[in-house]
Amino acid sequence: RVDQLKYDVQHLQTALRNFQHRRYAREQQERQREELLARTFTANDSDTTIPMDETLQFNESLQSAHRGMDDLIGSGTNLLQGLRDQRVTLKGTHKKILDVANTLG
Repeated sequence: RVDQLKYDVQHLQTALRNFQHRRYAREQQERQREELLARTFTANDSDTTIPMDETLQFNESLQSAHRGMDDLIGSGTNLLQGLRDQRVTLKGTHKKILDVANTLG
């Protein structure tokens, strides 16, 4: 009979603890819900902002450098084409000078 009473007491204490735990969790959820409903939301602080100005400046610098390299490559290409044209002209002049030298003896 005593063992049965001990078992019943333990069973009732466990049930009471479970009930208290569920009640505490429900009260906590209700409290949190009320806090959320009563809370006024504001804009983000400056800590969460993204420094877009620095990123844009960096991007513009990269684009400027890219355009500068394209201009430099274009100038180099034009310079090489000019040298090729001068080579053809000098070869033609050199050939004419040799022809005149051969003609004069």
